[in-house]
Amino acid sequence: MNTTTIVILSYAFIWFVFFVMCPLVIVTFVMTCIKFFRSSENQLVEAAVSIKPHLLDKDSMHFLKSLKAIAANRYDVLYGASLVNVVDLDESVRNHEEVQDFMEHCHLDYVVVDNESSAVKLVVSDPAASSPEQMKFVEKCLDYIGVQLIKLDKDKHCDEALLRTALAA
Repeated sequence: MNTTTIVILSYAFIWFVFFVMCPLVIVTFVMTCIKFFRSSENQLVEAAVSIKPHLLDKDSMHFLKSLKAIAANRYDVLYGASLVNVVDLDESVRNHEEVQDFMEHCHLDYVVVDNESSAVKLVVSDPAASSPEQMKFVEKCLDYIGVQLIKLDKDKHCDEALLRTALAA
């Protein structure tokens, strides 16, 4: 072998290492890191998340069943909604994060919705589940849009006749 052949082979070897082997090693390292961190996130989620054994307590479930019986086939009952799901905001207020956050924390226990028009007919809520400011805001908003609010007592009970008359109106 002459000197020029050795020099050409040396340059070819250097370029092969530089353009083929280095990128291959870097890509393998990055893919290993991605696989390692992704599997640890999945293990963390699997350890932290589980299904609740009972979504509702007995009193809430009993009231929900009785409210569905009263509503019959004409109305649907939503459980655990927030005020954002019921009230449509004006465009000027909709973009304010403070208002959105406050309204998301205004808890409504039961929302009765008409099957045909999907209009909200009645809201039944426990005042103890929200702060006094939130309940006052909920009352004003629902009064403004013409939806009746019925407050539950501390044992989550309500008069059936009152519910029937509110849905009949």
